[in-house]
Amino acid sequence: MRPEIDILRSIKITVHIRMRILYLHIGFHKTGSSSLQLAMKEQVQALDQAGFGFLSLGKKGNSSGCIDVCKEKGRVHFQVNSRLDELLAASRSEQVIVSAEHLSYLYQRDRIELVQRVCSKYFDKIVVIVYLRRQDLQAISFKKQGARGAASNRSSSSKLLGHDEGAFPSFSKDIEIYYDYFTKLKLWADVFGADSLKVRLFSREALHGGDIVSDFLALLGGGVELSARRVNEGVGRKEFLLTHKLLELGVAESDLIKLKPMMLEDDTQLLPSRGDAKQFFMRFKNSNHLLNNTFLSNDSGLAFDTDFSGYPEQGNDWITVRDLSEWIPEILSAGIQRPEGLRDALLADKLQQMVRKKFSGEVLTQELEDLANCLSASAYIAKDQQPWYRALKKKKTSGR
Repeated sequence: MRPEIDILRSIKITVHIRMRILYLHIGFHKTGSSSLQLAMKEQVQALDQAGFGFLSLGKKGNSSGCIDVCKEKGRVHFQVNSRLDELLAASRSEQVIVSAEHLSYLYQRDRIELVQRVCSKYFDKIVVIVYLRRQDLQAISFKKQGARGAASNRSSSSKLLGHDEGAFPSFSKDIEIYYDYFTKLKLWADVFGADSLKVRLFSREALHGGDIVSDFLALLGGGVELSARRVNEGVGRKEFLLTHKLLELGVAESDLIKLKPMMLEDDTQLLPSRGDAKQFFMRFKNSNHLLNNTFLSNDSGLAFDTDFSGYPEQGNDWITVRDLSEWIPEILSAGIQRPEGLRDALLADKLQQMVRKKFSGEVLTQELEDLANCLSASAYIAKDQQPWYRALKKKKTSGR
């Protein structure tokens, strides 16, 4: 036997094949994404030590800037821009995490295929992670986000959900597409591969460790430990109702900003009625049935728990005249342009609603009583003003 062969056999040769993995978190909105992103952004060194690189476009860890959201002719459109490619091109780690909940907006196959092509340029394996929340719960929370701003059609929530009165958005084609979880996720699974898609239920009971940070890290399987972060994005009933109503009426952003402080004084929770919540959820019954059979399994057969007992029988997601009677004095003193005009616009809008709605006699009587109190609170009759020199003249005691 040749000596050189013996030498080669005695040498252990190890070949390292570098496989790059991308963990792509695509949302949905209002499933703890902000808390997850901030936790990873603030503790990026701990992730790095565990072998994970975290990339983001935003200073708080969000990469949703890779999706353009625009509204034209009453419809909302979503487009992948070049920022995703630029972000991934800058990565160096073998395992990389990107979180961008705006990716959950995508529902057209060619858009999702574009995301897949961009990711495949730099990574050998892509794991798509998505969290789902029952449609009625998600919609309330998402519409609350739209009440945090002071301008219409600026935030994606404003563009998609609008500012109609009530906890839920008016039903439209865009709303139907966004909340049809099954059809959307089926496309992602078809494009990236069924094994690449990890679908998780966003609920405290279902999440590993009871929070999204612990649950997401468990999916990574790398033994990473990060402190959970809670981002408070709460919106009280007063801010929700007034912001949406004023935006619907077309109030200027400068005036809305002046009114915001008085809205923040109330932290009462806004809740729709049990019937309205169930009705919204059941619009997606067929989609959720398919979702249950493919991605999530629940005894209800509809992918989610169908307990609606957390909602009251009568909701508080509409402005009452009693609300206006309490809020109008603050509106009049907020320093906005023509405050009396806004007061009258709110009252006129309320009267129109009272005409349209089929109130019961008891509710209508209460609304009318509150309307009288509301008007009396701001009623003012100017007294006759006499010039100062009239006071010096002796007043006549006779009418002649």
